[in-house]
Amino acid sequence: MKSKTIHINSSTLRLLRKGDEKAFEYLFHQYYNQIYTFVLNTLFDKTFAEDITQSVFISLWEKREMINPEASIIPLLYTIARNHVYRQTEQLLLKYKYEQYQQETIQENTDIEEDVNSRFLENILSDFIEKLPSERRKIFLLSRKENLSNKEIASRLDISEKTVETQIRRSLIFLREKMKYYINTILL
Repeated sequence: MKSKTIHINSSTLRLLRKGDEKAFEYLFHQYYNQIYTFVLNTLFDKTFAEDITQSVFISLWEKREMINPEASIIPLLYTIARNHVYRQTEQLLLKYKYEQYQQETIQENTDIEEDVNSRFLENILSDFIEKLPSERRKIFLLSRKENLSNKEIASRLDISEKTVETQIRRSLIFLREKMKYYINTILL
């Protein structure tokens, strides 16, 4: 029985070598599931398994003239499949590494850009704080830089809490108005 199968495969392979499409279709239908299962068990992805199995048979057709009709076709199909799986795995690995590199580069660029923007805004804000009237600037800096409460500022400067609140509110209105353009520019 085994020799009959080899004989059928031999004659089928001879026909395939000559470009017989029916012989190719026969081999395709005979071995597709076997090769597909092998690839699927290797990659665990149905889409890749289907694509690679198709590629295996395309390669078989393209290399049909080099087939030895006296040898079994199964080892050849598995060798082609294994090579395609290796290539696919290498491509996926390279793609993954490239995407990782891109993500890292984008993140680094974003971090650098955010840092530059932050320093730029801090410098602009410092310039505008310097333009505040002297007493207002002092009150604002005690509030924002030293984190003192309105009561502590009032006590330290010997002024009313209401004056502190008013001066901080006026400082914030002035700074928001002056910074609005710069913030909008950076956000766009």
